[in-house]
Amino acid sequence: MTTKSSTGTTARGGGLGPRLWRTAPLCLCLCLCLLATRGCRNDPWPSAWSGSDTYYTSYTAEIKTLDPAVTYYHHEGVILESIVEMPLGYDYLRRPYELKPMLLDRMPEVTWLDAAGRALPDDAPAAEVARGEVLLTLREGVRFQPHPCFARDADGRNPNLSEGVLGRAGLSRPGDFPHQSTRELRADDLRTALTRLCDRRLASPVFSNLSSFVEGMPACSEAIAAEVARLESLPENAGRDRELYPVCVDYGRIPFAGAEVLDGRRLRLRLSRKYPQFRYWLAMHFFSPVPQEALEFYSHPRIADRGLQLRLWPVGTGAYRMAECLPHERIVLERNPAYRDVRYPAQGAPGDREAGLLDDAGQRLPLTGRIVFNFEREPLPIWMKFQQGYYDDNGIPADMLDASVTVDASGDIGLGDEFAARGVRMVKSVQATTYYVAFNLLDATVGGLSERQCKLRQAISIALDFHEYVDIFSNGRDIAAQSIIPPGAGISGSCDLNPFTDETDPQTGRPRRLPLSHARRLLAEAGYPGGVGPDGRPLTLHFDDSSSGSGWKTRHQWLRARLEPLGIVLESRVTDSNRLRDKLSRGDWQLMMRAWVADYPDPENFLFLFYGPNATVANGGHGMNYSNYASETFDALFRRLETMPDGPERARLLAEANRVLQHDAPYVFAYHRRDLLLVHRWLRNYKPHTMANTFLQFLRVRGAEREAARREWNPPLVWPVRLALVLAFGAAIAAALRPQGRG
Repeated sequence: MTTKSSTGTTARGGGLGPRLWRTAPLCLCLCLCLLATRGCRNDPWPSAWSGSDTYYTSYTAEIKTLDPAVTYYHHEGVILESIVEMPLGYDYLRRPYELKPMLLDRMPEVTWLDAAGRALPDDAPAAEVARGEVLLTLREGVRFQPHPCFARDADGRNPNLSEGVLGRAGLSRPGDFPHQSTRELRADDLRTALTRLCDRRLASPVFSNLSSFVEGMPACSEAIAAEVARLESLPENAGRDRELYPVCVDYGRIPFAGAEVLDGRRLRLRLSRKYPQFRYWLAMHFFSPVPQEALEFYSHPRIADRGLQLRLWPVGTGAYRMAECLPHERIVLERNPAYRDVRYPAQGAPGDREAGLLDDAGQRLPLTGRIVFNFEREPLPIWMKFQQGYYDDNGIPADMLDASVTVDASGDIGLGDEFAARGVRMVKSVQATTYYVAFNLLDATVGGLSERQCKLRQAISIALDFHEYVDIFSNGRDIAAQSIIPPGAGISGSCDLNPFTDETDPQTGRPRRLPLSHARRLLAEAGYPGGVGPDGRPLTLHFDDSSSGSGWKTRHQWLRARLEPLGIVLESRVTDSNRLRDKLSRGDWQLMMRAWVADYPDPENFLFLFYGPNATVANGGHGMNYSNYASETFDALFRRLETMPDGPERARLLAEANRVLQHDAPYVFAYHRRDLLLVHRWLRNYKPHTMANTFLQFLRVRGAEREAARREWNPPLVWPVRLALVLAFGAAIAAALRPQGRG
């Protein structure tokens, strides 16, 4: 049946007006969706943090442990040393590096004693010193971060370890526990930390080094082992999984001659010999205090079952505390609410004021409230996110260097125009790191200290032109080495030129390798004219390496190609790390390439690599003198400068020691790492510090400026979404307007 509408229009199944009204909700929904796309954002971070003073950075290597007694890797140290503090620290701005009290209220008071116990002057010869005493006095008012391990009820028990609390769901972080408390730092917390270094179960990487100058560490280790055995034999620990639930030792009850608590704020260390460099160890996280309460809390089986351990949730007195710990995703630190009043330095090095590094002088630390470490498996995503403003600073990947920097006629590296236009700054720093090719001085071919044998190694050192290596493998970013001590890294004793391998380029004024003709002459004088030995065969050398893959092959090809013009054949012997370690302990190798990263800014930390008594083979594989170099001349120099304060006489001895090493050539000094870090304009106060990882509290982030840049650089691509919405809603509206039959 056909009807007539009130408008005179004939329709089937209802008039147009009602159908139009049915489309109104669809039109309203379309408008709202289109408006919603205006707020689209492609920021990978939580929206609640937009515009905040959060600092974003990344790490690419696995986080294995944040236990102060064990951590030895840089990326772990940056996290750990933002949470814990040490007795001493480094001034953030001053160069050369300068120690200052951190947890102590004054510098350590040191007394050197002779065999009769009489005090000696500071400059007493090491041979006269029988032992040393070091008095450490803690600051007043230093408190640990709030943590459930410190909570106590009226009976002195920890209420967080009651059945009522442990039975709750959702206790995945220390901050989830209902009872939080803190307490003041005590001297026994320092002693606990030092005693833990002697616990064999931890296998602290610094135990052997510290044992060489801290009294009683081996005996303390024996005492801990005996106590662990006693605890494990108790009935309540029978059948306990020792890996998952290790027994908790009360370290305060373990005898330790090297560390004596005098009272709540004073600890006396006893040294077994004169060793002025001990003060640098006091600035390492191995000496950061550890509260016994934390060890007991984390040793509880119900706590361990929740994945809460000291190695992931350290407890400290630093500027930050752990807020989130997902090692394979991200780690988040937040401001420690119990952190004392610490201020940004008011003085720095020359040029710091002009660089804006003193603009925050006197401001309370930390200047940044949150730190986000994001786990990235590959460098390219990090680089892309830095360009988008989602990371605040970043190094330059090797394959991006040419596109990111400029190089002038003198070889100096500058910032590319694209980054400069965005206000990005380039910060250059020489790392306290030296790469080297080592010779085994015990080997019948490349070893020995006769003049002929030294000339062979000098000839090889000239042929291995690491100026060329740096140009090829790091795009000129690194520095070809002239000695073991890196120049410009804040460490005295570096050398401008190795006269046995290099000469000065008259055009640039920089070192360049001596010509190959010089190397050929040395090789002939060493008994290998044209690379041929007395037996009439080409000199064949073996290069041991535990690396593999295309990078290793390319490096070996370069080494082999550089020696071919001398007639020397280089053969590779690839092995795994364990087998290479065995070869080192036996002295069964000829050449290998390694690196040394300084633990503290003193030339002794480099030169001890050549000290005869530290030879690897002579020490059953434990010494750090891998070359097994043993020179009476060098050893005598080292013993004198090891315990000598910086000054003209020490500088003279350092120069003499360098010259001996350059002549004897136990190493081919390869190169020093130079970092080129790009820093966005909103990140303030960044200054490279290669000796300490406590720098994050000094950084300031201008969050609003960063947020504006992110929006400008990353406008969301919304037109495809809007087009899809219009088409979808258009189809829906058309369907709503289509006349419907009766069925």
